[in-house]
Amino acid sequence: MLLPSRNLYQLNRRPNRRVWTMLGTAALLAVLLSGLWVWRQLQPVNRHDSHPQYVKVQSGQSASSIARVLQKRGLIRSALVFRILSRTSHLSRSLESGVYRIRPSETPQQILQAMRTGEVVTIRVTIPEGYTVQQIITRLVAAHIGSSPATYLSLLQHPLPGMPAPAPGVRDPYEGYLFPATYKFAYGTTPAQALAIMWQTFERKVEPLYSKDRTSLSFVQWVTLASIVQREDKEPQEASGIAGVFVNRLVAGMPLQSDATVRYALDNSIRGPLTYTNLTVVSPYNTYLHKGLQGK
Repeated sequence: MLLPSRNLYQLNRRPNRRVWTMLGTAALLAVLLSGLWVWRQLQPVNRHDSHPQYVKVQSGQSASSIARVLQKRGLIRSALVFRILSRTSHLSRSLESGVYRIRPSETPQQILQAMRTGEVVTIRVTIPEGYTVQQIITRLVAAHIGSSPATYLSLLQHPLPGMPAPAPGVRDPYEGYLFPATYKFAYGTTPAQALAIMWQTFERKVEPLYSKDRTSLSFVQWVTLASIVQREDKEPQEASGIAGVFVNRLVAGMPLQSDATVRYALDNSIRGPLTYTNLTVVSPYNTYLHKGLQGK
């Protein structure tokens, strides 16, 4: 009687082994398929499409929101996987705001890395020393900051906060207060923002120099004289000597007689030597006709 009972136990046991084997196989297959799916979602949407799209990330925008935008724009395969990746890599709360240039040929990992390090699109603009406001505006427009010089007209009539009020008759209140440098403006910078950045750079770099100079000139006069010397100067080592001559003329009550101011009055239209007629042009900027500096 024992033998049949043992056989019955074995018969009852064999199906359980098969079930567990089948379940294990199914689970392994599910894991492999899930891993394959995740791997697929981490691949570029199109390795051969390098055409960039511009995506703006707002300050404080969540990784989930960014992921939805990227998927909608066809730049990633899965918003879910992007969100999980940002959390597992501890980047979900450290994505920098700004405009990014993203291509379908990039992986989600590359996109996240760019947003972590703040590789935002910038517009590089170099403003040389001695440029007038109008020349600066022309260069900004050429860099697509503003559609035309006309977009700056109303802005240039009103000094920015902290900028000295212009004296009566001043043509460009911003003249001399936009610092010459190489700027990297964020993509989408407006004309007003560009002018503000250049003025703030001027404040930060120039006002401390004026404070150390201990001159009797007002800040406006000091900046004006510096601008004149810059345009008169042919060699850097001559700048201090030219400035000294002009200061002595101011102290003596003499006109500065600066050719640079006459050229400015003539909109820098004269390339060669100035004529006597040029020197008699009627303009508040003609220092052959007017003594002193504006802003007294």
